[in-house]
Amino acid sequence: MGTQIRISRDDGSLPCEVCGFPTMHVAQVVADDGTVLGRTLVCTTCQLGRSRQEPAAEPDSPPDEVPAG
Repeated sequence: MGTQIRISRDDGSLPCEVCGFPTMHVAQVVADDGTVLGRTLVCTTCQLGRSRQEPAAEPDSPPDEVPAG
């Protein structure tokens, strides 16, 4: 399954520095065996926005014109 991020419903939330909504949570990073690997900050509003974004554009292609000479 891989590592998971768990957000406690009991803990409060903080204002996010990016979006400004009070949806920043301290989350636990948990391994498959249940071991807590660490903690991280997760904004649930910003995460929702990321999952809805368009796919990344393809890398810049070479220019259509070739320099003369």
